Amino acid sequence: MSNNLKNILAAGVMASALGFAGSAQAADEWGVDATDSEIEFKGTQLGAEFEGEFKAFTATVVFSPDDLAGSSVSVLIDIASVDTQNGDRDSQIVSPDWFDAGQWPTAQFVTKSFSEISPGKYQAVADLTIRDVTREVTLPFDLEITGDKAEAKGEVTIKRTDFGVGQGQWSDTAQVGDDVTIEIDIEADRK
Repeated sequence: MSNNLKNILAAGVMASALGFAGSAQAADEWGVDATDSEIEFKGTQLGAEFEGEFKAFTATVVFSPDDLAGSSVSVLIDIASVDTQNGDRDSQIVSPDWFDAGQWPTAQFVTKSFSEISPGKYQAVADLTIRDVTREVTLPFDLEITGDKAEAKGEVTIKRTDFGVGQGQWSDTAQVGDDVTIEIDIEADRK
């Protein structure tokens, strides 16, 4: 057997062994505690800040600081669950001019990659889909894992008009600001 063939076979065996060892350190599955978790947002209306939250969402979380490449998060948000403590505003938010919850009842956040910024601090690159528009966002977050419990807190600012939120007269950002800050506080238990 030639030396080149031996080297190729040895490399193949080594790659297989490393692949097998890597799969033994697969990322952990986490169950999100929706009652203790929040997806909130801040915006401005006529120059005054207002806050709201989406009270209903589901999340699939597979994450390990030791296996960022094998980690993934997918969140599905129920748009009709919006609560800004203002009934008129809430009914407008789900209307066709805004989120159009009748046609697009959910927003979705699906990660593409994770990176560690410093110990306990990470960022997720993800596709965020609102209405029928998908844009890539980067969400920095702090993560604390204690035993089988985890808490992640982070925020990202988006432009609502990038997602078609605010049609017609509402595409003008003079009355309702373009910047919306989304804040997450997610608590989860290792499965």
